[in-house]
Parts: sequence; structure tokens; C-alpha cells
Amino acid sequence: MRVKTLAAAALLLASGRLASPTSVVAPGLDDLVARAETVVVAEVVDIRSSWIQSRPGRAIVTDVTFAIERTLKGRSYAQRSLEFLGGTVGDISLHVAGMPEFQVGDRDLLFIRDSGRPVSPVVGFVYGRFRIVRDARTGMEMIRTHDGRPVGSVADIGNGQPAALAALPHPLSLDEFVRAVAARVAALESAR
Repeated sequence: MRVKTLAAAALLLASGRLASPTSVVAPGLDDLVARAETVVVAEVVDIRSSWIQSRPGRAIVTDVTFAIERTLKGRSYAQRSLEFLGGTVGDISLHVAGMPEFQVGDRDLLFIRDSGRPVSPVVGFVYGRFRIVRDARTGMEMIRTHDGRPVGSVADIGNGQPAALAALPHPLSLDEFVRAVAARVAALESAR
């Protein structure tokens, strides 16, 4: 199968749809909470890529459908679909650097921008996605960054320093992370 990478086209399309370049500085937790209109714990249940026609031209987008397990901020949904620029249709792929890539069955805590038609509805591209994994040894659900690195504390979010699992006294659990996010959402709402 022949696959064409349309990265240059993605950058051109993105420049027509974004006010900033696609390189993203890792935001801290407070910034993620402030910029997100919705924060959810969700599982990927479907992924579909298709062509769309937009002002700058044709592009491939991928609709990722999530079953929402818990809403920490914003409007609650049982199921929700988010559209991301990029994907594969037939033998043609459009890859956007820094775009989160999902698989059916993935569980994540997501910080979502609801307004407009962004290239990525996840705040900070990959940085607004936190993977939920079950620790084989303890059975606890733990939080990992988009690339699978453990998170030791919420202060680590956005600092760009890779965590060494052996160096962490206690990797952050899903419950601990949810409590930290909920506290920041409450603080942000009470400040308004």
C-alpha cells in the first residue's frame, strides 16, 4: 500500500485555521484547566477518517468518538465525537505533528476546547491528553502523559522533564489526578 504524507499541506491548512504555529509549549495544569471548556474521563469507542472540503482546500479529518465516564468541567455528555485534522483515507495519510493519536479502547483524561473548528480540540495538542493505565502490580489506575511517562505530581505537568518511574516515590493515580483537577476547576469557578 502506498502512503503519501501530506505534512506540508497540513501546515498550510493549519495556518488558515490557526492563529499560532503548530508547535506547542507544554502547558501546566492551571493553564490546561483555564483553557479547557470541558474536562472529561473518557474511553475511545470509534474512530473514522474522511475527507472534508474547507476554505483552504480538501483535508483529511478524523472523528474520534468517546464514551464519557466522568465530566470534571463543562457540559456532561454520555458520548461525544471530536474532530482532529489528519488521519488516513485509503492510501493517503495526513499527519499533523503533535496531534494526539487514539485507538479504540484507549482511556484518557482530556482537556477539550469546544469553540470553533480547531485543528485539535484537545488543549495543547498532545499535552491535554493524559492516558489512564492500570498498574499490573497494584491494580490501581494511574495517570501517564501522552507518551506514556508517569506523572509524579501535578507540579510536574508542563515542566517538560521526563520522569523516571524508578525515581518516583509514588506515581500519580487517576483518583489523585481527578481530585487535583476538580480542585482547580472549583477554584477557577469561584474566582469568576
